[in-house]
Amino acid sequence: MEKAVVPVTKHLEKKNNIFVIFILLILVIEKPSFANEDLLHEGKILSHFAGCYGCHTSKNNTEFSGGYEIRTKYGIFITPNITRDNNHGIGNWTESEFIKAIKTGVSPQNTPYYPSFPYVWFQKMSEEDIIKIFEYIKSLTPDNKKREKHTLKFPYNFRNLIWIWKILNEKISHSSETIILKNNNNLLSRGKYLTEVVGHCGACHSPRTWFSIVKNKSDLSGRGESFKNGKDSAPNITSAEKIGIGLWSESDIIFYLQTGIKPDGDFANEDMQSIIDDGTSHLSKKDLKAIATYLLK
Repeated sequence: MEKAVVPVTKHLEKKNNIFVIFILLILVIEKPSFANEDLLHEGKILSHFAGCYGCHTSKNNTEFSGGYEIRTKYGIFITPNITRDNNHGIGNWTESEFIKAIKTGVSPQNTPYYPSFPYVWFQKMSEEDIIKIFEYIKSLTPDNKKREKHTLKFPYNFRNLIWIWKILNEKISHSSETIILKNNNNLLSRGKYLTEVVGHCGACHSPRTWFSIVKNKSDLSGRGESFKNGKDSAPNITSAEKIGIGLWSESDIIFYLQTGIKPDGDFANEDMQSIIDDGTSHLSKKDLKAIATYLLK
């Protein structure tokens, strides 16, 4: 019985089809990796500007492994390990649990976090930005260090009292606007989002009530407390010319947030310099311009 003869052109056609499919598979596989790189890069910038890196990275330790001491009049807060370690980090956390912690200050075990973790400022952070931070942290090397507990004075050592503080904070604290826009070409809106929410500048630069609650998150007139050393008051950074930064130019503010050098040649204090080094210096020129526009409004 004679074998059927398959034309050469059909062999070539088959090989060409296989080649095309192979190329398409490469393109499909490669495309998400580029998108993932962009997401991680944005997550890195956000984690630095939001203070995650600065507060959860102590000297000579792995990034985000905690151990940083925040000395306040209430006692000493020790930041936890937030690497993706399953035992002592957040390796077992889901995306929704991370979002809940950032926005509400409540752990996966439904215990409240002390407000040394600035979740009250992150309430209006977009979930998209929070997920970027989460994905970036998960991409880093885990660390199995178990951190010590806070050493707080009475009665602040009773964690459940934070539930009362949270209720009072919700009733008293507010922003000058109900909604803060994130993705907006308007520099003023973008600057407000970066300043009041992600950068939580008011955590140090806004006046506080007797119960350490910021009454108006849009008030950056100073007299707030620095959680880093428990005694310094942050200055007025409003557009007031005599007591604020109203005489600073837009380029003055941008240069200061990049370097820590003021228009008069003086330098930022130690606390602010660490925020600049770990946070604002990582921002794009466009975002720094947005912050400057908002501060000088």
